[in-house]
Amino acid sequence: MTAPVRQSRAAVLLVIVALLVSTVGDEVALVALALRGAEETGLTSVVSAQMLAGLVPGIVLGGVIGRVCDRYRLDVVLGVTLALECATALAAAVFANTPVLLISMMLVLGVLGAVAQTCVMALVPLLFPGSDAQLRVNGLMESVRNAGYIVGPLLVSLLTAHGGTGLALVVDAGTFAFALLAVPVIGGWLAVAARAGGTRPSGVKGTGTEEAGPPPRGGLRLGLSLLWAGTARRMMLTTIMITVAATSVTNVLLPFFTRDVSGGPAFYGTLLATWSVGLVVGPLLLRSGLSRCRTATIAVAAAGLIGLAHAVVGAFPVVPVMLTAFLCGGMANAVQNVALRTHVMADCPPEVRGRVGAAYGATLQTAVAAGFALAAFAPAGWARWGILVGGTIGFLAGLAGWLHTQVSTGDAASVRAVAVPAGTSASGELR
Repeated sequence: MTAPVRQSRAAVLLVIVALLVSTVGDEVALVALALRGAEETGLTSVVSAQMLAGLVPGIVLGGVIGRVCDRYRLDVVLGVTLALECATALAAAVFANTPVLLISMMLVLGVLGAVAQTCVMALVPLLFPGSDAQLRVNGLMESVRNAGYIVGPLLVSLLTAHGGTGLALVVDAGTFAFALLAVPVIGGWLAVAARAGGTRPSGVKGTGTEEAGPPPRGGLRLGLSLLWAGTARRMMLTTIMITVAATSVTNVLLPFFTRDVSGGPAFYGTLLATWSVGLVVGPLLLRSGLSRCRTATIAVAAAGLIGLAHAVVGAFPVVPVMLTAFLCGGMANAVQNVALRTHVMADCPPEVRGRVGAAYGATLQTAVAAGFALAAFAPAGWARWGILVGGTIGFLAGLAGWLHTQVSTGDAASVRAVAVPAGTSASGELR
């Protein structure tokens, strides 16, 4: 186990600010390219393809991304990724004006974003080995990341009003360039952690200067097998996937639903902003007595509350009730993200953190995509009932998962209990 790394407040602040700025950059790129797609083509199919292009890489390329993060120094991978995001945003500002280029740019940014997220997920347990410290750090990062989701669209609106989407994308490139300032700081932390714990900065056992052999073989299949190891873990992740898929239906149906609610389209934006505020505030709950609960219990309970929030919105389409439900749902959403991420990575062997992190991202994105696909079967006039049914399913699944955690004695086979270095085949299957 790596010894805790003591960082100065200034260094921690720099990394947190860089994370916020890079998250703003992700949102600016997403919104600006979607706006340019609508402006240049006038086709909803192009914008839809752009959205999918940003989502699919984390699922399809999870194995490759995980192997890269496990094989090479995380600070180097993160630095290269941010530099490529900067270059891609600049290229998009100048050249992206046809459907093929717009979709391609979003695809590239989707790949790079998935790599960056996996790097950050693998870095936290390496730099903060204690589960309590990981919970606090993940909570802080979740609040910062979600603040970026609020600032990003507002920044795009301001920039496009004065200089069009080209200006927005140029500023977007600047956010990624600024985030690069944090990479040398992270590299210094990794070097200290390596000297203290006898690991290479990539997390693989070694002296810090000599290679200890390649990481275990296998890509996404290996990551998934480790992620889903143990009956209790499988039950928890199944619960999360059901709730995520069921409540993701709301993302598609909500614009149609709000047309019949007081405020119309403007209220739709207000609801999204309210959920985002909950995402920022939610991790603060983990500083209370809630942090003493098991992370698995917190994750499934929060998942059930997210479903309940959606069910309440569908059952009681009254503005004050809907705003309250979305605020609470956003808070539960953030708590679920922090608890689940901490639970998954807390006992993960360092040599496979990248692949487990990539498998985690692919699992959640698959559930989101399933929810989007299911929503296509609901007629627009049934939007309210689709939200109500999806929320109810999410609530019941979360309740069942919570009850299971109360009677479960724990994971008999945690991620760390699975033999990794000598127990994997070339195909990534466990022997």
